[in-house]
Amino acid sequence: GLRATAKITYETVLQDNLGATLTLWSSCGRSRGGLYGEWQGVICTGETNSQVQKYLQQLWDTVLLVALILCTGVIVQARWQNQDHQLNNDLELLPKQDIVKRMSSLKTRRYRKPKPWRDPNQATETDTCAVCLEPFINNQCLRVLPCLHEYHRDCVDPWLLLQHTCPLCKRSILSSVCKDS
Repeated sequence: GLRATAKITYETVLQDNLGATLTLWSSCGRSRGGLYGEWQGVICTGETNSQVQKYLQQLWDTVLLVALILCTGVIVQARWQNQDHQLNNDLELLPKQDIVKRMSSLKTRRYRKPKPWRDPNQATETDTCAVCLEPFINNQCLRVLPCLHEYHRDCVDPWLLLQHTCPLCKRSILSSVCKDS
């Protein structure tokens, strides 16, 4: 520890000058003073004016603060992930019969090839199933989703059982359940 030496002088009744040396530490320690060692005991300075100690204390405080912030961030992140996971589990826990019931309420139609006098500039993207990428053929059964996208019923139904969303626009087929009920 830090060591300091002080010279203490005092006068006696006989005006004799006796000198005593007192040794102090920056923390608690034994001291011994006087010509015959008559001054003994434990002295604590109580002050830590050392710049190194101040720096180490600030460093320790900073480390603790950073650790606290990181722990808080980890806890918040874990809670968000748990909430997202719980939401996904809630959707997965929908009984399959409810999903099948909702799918059965979706419209189907038979595909009819457009008339030849159709505008040639009109896009023909609706003439292909976006799931299997096969063109629609006359009299095929198409599933029409609430977003008005159309697919082969045999292609999109397995997808809807697992995902509950349109393969193109990702709109949920369950979102209008509350409106329909």
